[in-house]
Amino acid sequence: MAIKHAIGILETKGFAPLVLGADTAVKAANVDVVEWRQVGSGYVSFVIEGDVAAVRAAIDAATDAASRIGEVISQLVIPRPVDELDASFNRKTK
Repeated sequence: MAIKHAIGILETKGFAPLVLGADTAVKAANVDVVEWRQVGSGYVSFVIEGDVAAVRAAIDAATDAASRIGEVISQLVIPRPVDELDASFNRKTK
């Protein structure tokens, strides 16, 4: 697996803003979607990874796009996340 430089998380209320945000994030920068989750009470989130600048740009673009059609609950960029965070993702191994 490649070395991760950063992860980004976007949480929205409703699925449609999340899908638009994820689509925009992947188109805005060189990032990969790691997973998405149903948080509960209509909240959903996705996780992306890539280099720090790409993740920041992707999350900013995703936030702008998702907020146009729905409610953004939170956004987060973590540069150089600890390896233990990997275990919390539903990632398929190659």
